[in-house]
Amino acid sequence: MTKTLWASVENGPESLMRITGLIRRRGCTMKKIIMEEVQDESKAYLTITLGVEDEDIDNILHQMRRFQDVYEVNEIYI
Repeated sequence: MTKTLWASVENGPESLMRITGLIRRRGCTMKKIIMEEVQDESKAYLTITLGVEDEDIDNILHQMRRFQDVYEVNEIYI
């Protein structure tokens, strides 16, 4: 099943590495990943499309919300 996540994160490679590492450890496949810098250069928007089961997405969202450099994260229903 394909799920899409949207997150507002701190702009930098550390945030991206932390999030992708979490997804990799959960055994999910990343189908697409987009990181866009916003007007405030310290923040970025991250959109990730995953091949994941329903029960895994809840765990990923919960763990991402615990990261200090993640300001907001939600599942997008397309």
